[in-house]
Amino acid sequence: MQEDMQEHPADENALSTSKTATRRTAPLMNIPAADIVNAGASAAKPRDVDPAEVAILAEAEDPGTAPLRLQELATNQPIARPAVAANPAAGPELLTWLRALDDPAVNEALRRRAQVEQGH
Repeated sequence: MQEDMQEHPADENALSTSKTATRRTAPLMNIPAADIVNAGASAAKPRDVDPAEVAILAEAEDPGTAPLRLQELATNQPIARPAVAANPAAGPELLTWLRALDDPAVNEALRRRAQVEQGH
């Protein structure tokens, strides 16, 4: 887990009690599909972001999500399909099913996934 952590400088607005900058660690975020799912959640104005949708996408993008749960998300939450397709935990049967949908956003996620797997 430690190798998955990245150091970040302390918030600029936070008060520091010492002369040296405080450093904290935060987990690296794996969000491969964020820029292809509805232009990414970060592209939406804050008032337009649905917290439930964000939670679904976060679960779909999380490599720690169980393969069965990814299948449920892909089946029941169409908006999660590109994120599931980009998730390294998605198994070959699920990827085949997603490919058969011929959805442009899913196809783009699968294309990007293949590039990453080939080392490009």
